Amino acid sequence: MRRLMRITIALAMMFTGFVFGSRVGVAQVEEIAIGHTFGLGARTMGMGGAFLAVADDFTTLYWNPAGLAQIRKFELFGSLSHSKQDVETELTGDRAAAAERSQTRPNSIGLVYPLSATRGGFALALGYNRPQNFDSEIIVKGLDTSSGLLFSGLEVDETTSNSGGIGIWSFGAGVFISDSILLGGSIDFWHGSSFNELNSMAADINNVDEEIERFTFHDTVDREYTGLSGRVGMLAFAGENVTLGGTVTLPVGLEVDARWEQQTVVNLDNAEEIVEGDSGSILFDIERPFEFGGGVAIKLLEKRLTLAGDAQFTDWTQTEYDPQPADDIPQNNFDRYYDSTIQIRVGAEYRIPGIETSVRVGYFRDPIPFQDKEIENDRDFLTVGVGKVFDQIIKFDIAYMRGSWKQSSSSLTESQTANRVFVSAGYRY
Repeated sequence: MRRLMRITIALAMMFTGFVFGSRVGVAQVEEIAIGHTFGLGARTMGMGGAFLAVADDFTTLYWNPAGLAQIRKFELFGSLSHSKQDVETELTGDRAAAAERSQTRPNSIGLVYPLSATRGGFALALGYNRPQNFDSEIIVKGLDTSSGLLFSGLEVDETTSNSGGIGIWSFGAGVFISDSILLGGSIDFWHGSSFNELNSMAADINNVDEEIERFTFHDTVDREYTGLSGRVGMLAFAGENVTLGGTVTLPVGLEVDARWEQQTVVNLDNAEEIVEGDSGSILFDIERPFEFGGGVAIKLLEKRLTLAGDAQFTDWTQTEYDPQPADDIPQNNFDRYYDSTIQIRVGAEYRIPGIETSVRVGYFRDPIPFQDKEIENDRDFLTVGVGKVFDQIIKFDIAYMRGSWKQSSSSLTESQTANRVFVSAGYRY
């Protein structure tokens, strides 16, 4: 009876992995489509992402569409990003395991088309921005000395890998409504994918169970995301050297089409092998909440120096599943396991006179909204960047950002370090 109960628990608990991507034990698992802000544009990220009140290149279609009205020449823009993420895990004080994942992805591509206006400026923009990235790999090895969990007392060897991301196709416009106030908005079509693969083995090397020798799990979850939303923005010139910016990102219902496959193998001490496999699909929505942002930019030293700061508030407890993707996920899942966050972005840019070159530094704090883990330090990034304008037409920018964070739950501690490089080019004529 005990053997049957433990096998039944093992098979049942793996369904959580179909939806989220599993991890050691049976603790609540983070929703991958929530948070995970990656960043857009080399100039912006060189300044720590502080762009809500600067807002003067194509990426303002994402950051603050009101800023499109500041662009007076046709602009063609493209950007690539490269990320490298290192993860070190420690299971109940046992030996550490390390993994890394690197990937180069498109970051932004699009155009801005200014039109004549009787007062100020008016411009349209169309393009793609990819603000979320899911590329990661986590390896867990060691003896789980905790109690009451599925792998308690077992030697664990588990690899969880994720790939994919979410991008936004947008059409937007910005316009001066007075000499000092700009308004803008965009219609956003969200589209993306994620692929999660779990390979997990738990061996009873200490004969904790008299009948079970080893569990082996192999799970894959392939998701596609689609959704429609929008954002509105405002810029206000508070004097010659100070600009204020504000944005509201409207709620989006992300439709998730998830297809999963799973195989569980239980090896018994008597050499008997039990193999169970299943596959299927599920369709559900993730209802993301409003997001509110505000920023300020100050220009000094004859406008050669720009200082900028942003704050963006999101109450992730207002997120909802519709319907619940699994029976064991509570109706109050996000209210119970998530929290509101304030993302902080500050930066500076100095334009070196005479050589059309700018240097940048910044700081970017992206809090982890998931509260079912102990956060020892949050996601904090330092950024640097440089930009050069050629012949007043072609602009080239590069930025580097590095950050780290540490979190733990039950018997597992994760330490992560992320290195990101952004390269952007713009053509204005």
